[in-house]
Amino acid sequence: MVPPVAASWRRIDAWLARYAPRALAELRPPASSRSLEEVESRWGFPLPVDLRESLQCHDGDTSLLGVLPCRRLYSVSEIIEVRERRMEVGEPDDPDQAETPWWGTNWVPFAGADGDEHFIDAGEGSWQNHLGDAVHDDEACFLGWPSLGSWLHEVAEAMEHHGQCQSWFGAVTAPKVDSSGNIDWWG
Repeated sequence: MVPPVAASWRRIDAWLARYAPRALAELRPPASSRSLEEVESRWGFPLPVDLRESLQCHDGDTSLLGVLPCRRLYSVSEIIEVRERRMEVGEPDDPDQAETPWWGTNWVPFAGADGDEHFIDAGEGSWQNHLGDAVHDDEACFLGWPSLGSWLHEVAEAMEHHGQCQSWFGAVTAPKVDSSGNIDWWG
């Protein structure tokens, strides 16, 4: 069973406080309830529950590359900006879009950089709540994580167990922290 998003964030925050306080300082404070309600009203559908709970813990991060292994976490205002830009550029009536989408009408970005976005499918159907990756110059794909909550739980596990996690496809690798307190998920 996947624990609540806030529980995973408490574990992540505690690990960062101990091993990478510099990275912890790059996480923004919680988003306001008002800002969350405004985005839902603006779009006419609710944010995915796990994303809403995550934003109530941290309204994104201010890092260059990302505190977590997903590119930089977006704030509520960045989520709005990125999604609306993607919706303007996308062509939902394009027949190729149905088979190999570049951006889905109910996808909500939660992290990204340089036009490449990680998203959550907020639509109905078999991919609801799943995480995906939409690069700026190719079709999007789903990543195998059934929810943001399951992924955050796995990030907390990787942090606490320092690489003792199984190394199956899609698992989160353990972070490395340099002597300056910078976190590196890929090196």
